[in-house]
Amino acid sequence: MKFGSVPLDRAQGSILAHSITLTGPGPRPEKIAKGSVLDESMIAKLALSGLSEVIAATLEDGDVHEDSAALSLARALVPDPVGQGIRITGAG
Repeated sequence: MKFGSVPLDRAQGSILAHSITLTGPGPRPEKIAKGSVLDESMIAKLALSGLSEVIAATLEDGDVHEDSAALSLARALVPDPVGQGIRITGAG
């Protein structure tokens, strides 16, 4: 995994390291949450807010997203959620 400053033109698919509140023409600021996988529309909004780079993680071959890793670990520890009386939910 690569972590650090990523130019917006290379940020698609990267995972945002910190929440960013966007300024814009709307009545309220819009927030892009930490952990969001940056897509084209998010990158366009970031650029419109005057940003040229973000702090993000970029997964490399063989890396696993932390939410997927957490779910795999939970399923390994709780193979029978109903029988064990435990509910497994998404990472948060």
